[in-house]
Amino acid sequence: MFWQEDPKEQHFTLPEDVQDAVFNIHCKILPIDHAYLLCKALLEHLPWLDDVKAGIHDISVADGNGWQQDHESGFYYPSKRSKLSIRVPKERLADTQLLIGKTLDLGEYQIQIVKAHAPKLLSDLNALFAKHVACDEKLSEEDFLKNSYNQLQALGITPKKMMAGLERSIKTPDGTIHTRALMVANLKKIESVTLQEKGIGNHRLLGCGLFIPQKGIDDITAT
Repeated sequence: MFWQEDPKEQHFTLPEDVQDAVFNIHCKILPIDHAYLLCKALLEHLPWLDDVKAGIHDISVADGNGWQQDHESGFYYPSKRSKLSIRVPKERLADTQLLIGKTLDLGEYQIQIVKAHAPKLLSDLNALFAKHVACDEKLSEEDFLKNSYNQLQALGITPKKMMAGLERSIKTPDGTIHTRALMVANLKKIESVTLQEKGIGNHRLLGCGLFIPQKGIDDITAT
Protein backbone atom coordinates (compact mmCIF):
# COMPACT_ATOMS: atom_id res chain seq x y z
CA MET A 1 0.00 0.00 0.00
CA PHE A 2 1.19 3.51 -0.81
CA TRP A 3 -0.49 6.34 1.06
CA GLN A 4 0.59 9.97 0.91
CA GLU A 5 -1.17 12.58 2.97
CA ASP A 6 -1.25 16.28 2.19
CA PRO A 7 1.49 18.02 4.15
CA LYS A 8 0.19 19.52 7.38
CA GLU A 9 0.81 23.10 8.23
CA GLN A 10 3.06 23.78 11.17
CA HIS A 11 1.52 24.91 14.44
CA PHE A 12 -0.06 28.30 13.90
CA THR A 13 -0.80 30.89 16.56
CA LEU A 14 -3.45 33.45 15.70
CA PRO A 15 -1.98 36.96 15.72
CA GLU A 16 -3.71 39.63 17.79
CA ASP A 17 -2.75 42.61 15.63
CA VAL A 18 -6.25 43.11 14.19
CA GLN A 19 -9.48 42.13 15.96
CA ASP A 20 -13.23 42.67 15.78
CA ALA A 21 -14.81 44.86 18.45
CA VAL A 22 -18.30 43.39 18.94
CA PHE A 23 -21.32 45.05 20.55
CA ASN A 24 -24.86 44.05 21.38
CA ILE A 25 -27.31 46.54 19.94
CA HIS A 26 -30.98 47.43 20.09
CA CYS A 27 -32.62 48.58 16.88
CA LYS A 28 -36.26 48.28 15.83
CA ILE A 29 -35.83 48.72 12.10
CA LEU A 30 -32.94 49.36 9.73
CA PRO A 31 -32.62 49.77 5.96
CA ILE A 32 -30.94 46.80 4.29
CA ASP A 33 -28.69 49.32 2.52
CA HIS A 34 -27.46 51.04 5.68
CA ALA A 35 -23.69 51.00 5.14
CA TYR A 36 -23.27 54.73 4.52
CA LEU A 37 -25.62 55.76 7.33
CA LEU A 38 -23.82 53.46 9.77
CA CYS A 39 -20.40 54.68 8.68
CA LYS A 40 -21.38 58.33 9.08
CA ALA A 41 -22.90 57.71 12.52
CA LEU A 42 -19.86 55.81 13.80
CA LEU A 43 -17.44 58.46 12.55
CA GLU A 44 -19.28 61.00 14.71
CA HIS A 45 -18.13 59.02 17.77
CA LEU A 46 -14.93 57.43 16.46
CA PRO A 47 -13.50 59.88 13.88
CA TRP A 48 -10.17 57.97 13.79
CA LEU A 49 -11.65 54.89 12.12
CA ASP A 50 -10.65 56.00 8.63
CA ASP A 51 -7.11 56.83 9.75
CA VAL A 52 -6.44 53.25 10.95
CA LYS A 53 -8.11 51.63 7.91
CA ALA A 54 -10.80 50.09 10.08
CA GLY A 55 -13.63 48.03 8.64
CA ILE A 56 -17.31 48.27 9.58
CA HIS A 57 -19.35 45.09 9.15
CA ASP A 58 -22.92 45.62 8.07
CA ILE A 59 -25.60 44.55 10.51
CA SER A 60 -26.91 41.45 8.79
CA VAL A 61 -30.03 39.42 9.36
CA ALA A 62 -29.98 35.66 8.79
CA ASP A 63 -33.20 34.09 7.51
CA GLY A 64 -34.42 31.06 9.42
CA ASN A 65 -32.69 31.99 12.68
CA GLY A 66 -35.39 34.08 14.29
CA TRP A 67 -34.42 37.25 12.46
CA GLN A 68 -36.57 38.84 9.80
CA GLN A 69 -35.84 40.78 6.69
CA ASP A 70 -38.14 42.16 4.04
CA HIS A 71 -36.33 42.52 0.72
CA GLU A 72 -39.38 44.02 -0.97
CA SER A 73 -39.63 46.87 1.51
CA GLY A 74 -35.85 47.17 1.81
CA PHE A 75 -35.76 46.88 5.62
CA TYR A 76 -34.30 44.67 8.35
CA TYR A 77 -36.00 43.97 11.65
CA PRO A 78 -33.04 43.13 13.91
CA SER A 79 -33.44 40.89 16.96
CA LYS A 80 -31.69 40.75 20.34
CA ARG A 81 -28.96 38.71 18.67
CA SER A 82 -28.04 41.53 16.32
CA LYS A 83 -24.43 42.63 16.59
CA LEU A 84 -22.32 45.59 15.55
CA SER A 85 -18.75 44.58 14.63
CA ILE A 86 -15.86 46.90 13.83
CA ARG A 87 -12.49 45.54 12.66
CA VAL A 88 -9.69 47.61 14.18
CA PRO A 89 -6.02 47.34 15.19
CA LYS A 90 -5.54 45.89 18.67
CA GLU A 91 -4.21 49.16 20.06
CA ARG A 92 -7.51 50.94 19.27
CA LEU A 93 -9.84 48.32 20.78
CA ALA A 94 -10.10 50.19 24.09
CA ASP A 95 -11.12 53.35 22.24
CA THR A 96 -14.14 51.60 20.72
CA GLN A 97 -15.59 51.10 24.22
CA LEU A 98 -16.64 54.75 24.14
CA LEU A 99 -19.62 53.53 22.12
CA ILE A 100 -21.18 51.67 25.06
CA GLY A 101 -24.43 53.36 26.07
CA LYS A 102 -24.41 55.63 23.04
CA THR A 103 -27.17 55.90 20.43
CA LEU A 104 -26.05 56.02 16.82
CA ASP A 105 -28.11 58.48 14.81
CA LEU A 106 -28.87 57.18 11.32
CA GLY A 107 -31.37 59.88 10.46
CA GLU A 108 -34.78 58.23 10.67
CA TYR A 109 -33.22 55.23 12.42
CA GLN A 110 -31.34 54.77 15.68
CA ILE A 111 -29.05 52.04 16.99
CA GLN A 112 -28.50 51.79 20.73
CA ILE A 113 -25.17 50.26 21.76
CA VAL A 114 -26.15 48.05 24.69
CA LYS A 115 -22.91 46.35 25.76
CA ALA A 116 -19.55 45.13 24.50
CA HIS A 117 -18.43 41.54 24.05
CA ALA A 118 -14.86 40.35 24.38
CA PRO A 119 -12.87 41.32 21.25
CA LYS A 120 -12.94 38.61 18.61
CA LEU A 121 -9.73 37.30 17.09
CA LEU A 122 -9.60 36.68 13.36
CA SER A 123 -9.98 33.09 12.18
CA ASP A 124 -7.54 30.67 10.59
CA LEU A 125 -10.26 28.70 8.76
CA ASN A 126 -9.38 28.04 5.14
CA ALA A 127 -12.61 29.41 3.64
CA LEU A 128 -13.59 33.09 3.81
CA PHE A 129 -16.58 35.02 2.54
CA ALA A 130 -17.08 38.72 1.76
CA LYS A 131 -20.64 39.92 1.22
CA HIS A 132 -19.38 43.01 -0.59
CA VAL A 133 -16.30 43.52 -2.75
CA ALA A 134 -16.36 46.85 -4.57
CA CYS A 135 -16.02 46.43 -8.34
CA ASP A 136 -16.92 47.94 -11.69
CA GLU A 137 -20.53 47.18 -12.59
CA LYS A 138 -19.45 46.37 -16.15
CA LEU A 139 -17.16 43.52 -15.08
CA SER A 140 -18.26 40.04 -16.07
CA GLU A 141 -18.09 37.32 -13.43
CA GLU A 142 -14.93 35.96 -15.05
CA ASP A 143 -13.27 39.37 -15.05
CA PHE A 144 -14.35 39.99 -11.46
CA LEU A 145 -12.67 36.75 -10.41
CA LYS A 146 -9.53 37.61 -12.38
CA ASN A 147 -9.41 41.04 -10.78
CA SER A 148 -9.89 39.52 -7.32
CA TYR A 149 -7.18 36.95 -8.02
CA ASN A 150 -4.71 39.70 -8.92
CA GLN A 151 -5.52 41.61 -5.73
CA LEU A 152 -5.04 38.47 -3.65
CA GLN A 153 -1.70 37.76 -5.31
CA ALA A 154 -0.58 41.29 -4.43
CA LEU A 155 -1.13 40.32 -0.79
CA GLY A 156 1.00 37.21 -1.20
CA ILE A 157 -2.05 34.94 -1.40
CA THR A 158 -2.46 32.30 -4.08
CA PRO A 159 -6.13 31.26 -4.04
CA LYS A 160 -7.00 27.76 -5.21
CA LYS A 161 -10.78 28.12 -5.15
CA MET A 162 -12.91 31.21 -5.61
CA MET A 163 -16.61 31.70 -6.24
CA ALA A 164 -18.43 34.92 -7.11
CA GLY A 165 -21.81 35.60 -5.53
CA LEU A 166 -24.65 38.08 -5.67
CA GLU A 167 -24.26 41.57 -7.04
CA ARG A 168 -25.46 44.40 -4.81
CA SER A 169 -25.17 48.17 -4.54
CA ILE A 170 -24.42 50.63 -1.75
CA LYS A 171 -25.85 54.13 -2.09
CA THR A 172 -23.83 57.14 -0.95
CA PRO A 173 -24.16 60.90 -1.56
CA ASP A 174 -21.25 60.60 -4.01
CA GLY A 175 -22.93 57.90 -6.07
CA THR A 176 -23.73 54.20 -6.02
CA ILE A 177 -21.00 51.65 -5.31
CA HIS A 178 -21.40 48.36 -7.12
CA THR A 179 -20.37 45.25 -5.19
CA ARG A 180 -20.20 41.51 -5.57
CA ALA A 181 -19.95 38.72 -3.02
CA LEU A 182 -16.83 36.55 -3.04
CA MET A 183 -15.89 33.22 -1.48
CA VAL A 184 -12.23 32.20 -1.28
CA ALA A 185 -11.31 28.69 -0.12
CA ASN A 186 -8.38 26.33 0.42
CA LEU A 187 -6.35 29.10 1.98
CA LYS A 188 -3.33 28.52 4.16
CA LYS A 189 -3.75 29.71 7.74
CA ILE A 190 -1.46 32.69 7.27
CA GLU A 191 -3.24 33.55 4.00
CA SER A 192 -6.61 33.44 5.74
CA VAL A 193 -5.50 35.82 8.48
CA THR A 194 -3.78 38.14 6.01
CA LEU A 195 -6.92 38.41 3.88
CA GLN A 196 -9.04 39.25 6.93
CA GLU A 197 -6.52 41.84 8.09
CA LYS A 198 -6.02 43.53 4.71
CA GLY A 199 -9.15 42.84 2.69
CA ILE A 200 -9.35 43.67 -1.01
CA GLY A 201 -10.80 46.59 -2.92
CA ASN A 202 -11.90 49.93 -1.50
CA HIS A 203 -14.54 51.27 0.92
CA ARG A 204 -13.72 49.25 4.03
CA LEU A 205 -15.77 51.63 6.20
CA LEU A 206 -18.79 50.72 4.07
CA GLY A 207 -18.25 47.01 4.72
CA CYS A 208 -16.55 46.25 1.41
CA GLY A 209 -13.67 43.80 1.18
CA LEU A 210 -14.25 42.50 4.72
CA PHE A 211 -13.92 38.73 4.95
CA ILE A 212 -15.44 36.46 7.57
CA PRO A 213 -14.83 32.71 8.09
CA GLN A 214 -17.02 30.00 6.59
CA LYS A 215 -16.95 26.25 7.23
CA GLY A 216 -16.25 25.53 3.58
CA ILE A 217 -16.97 26.47 0.01
CA ASP A 218 -19.03 23.31 -0.50
CA ASP A 219 -21.37 24.13 2.39
CA ILE A 220 -22.62 27.51 1.27
CA THR A 221 -23.63 29.39 -1.84
CA ALA A 222 -21.92 32.76 -2.01
CA THR A 223 -25.01 34.92 -1.56
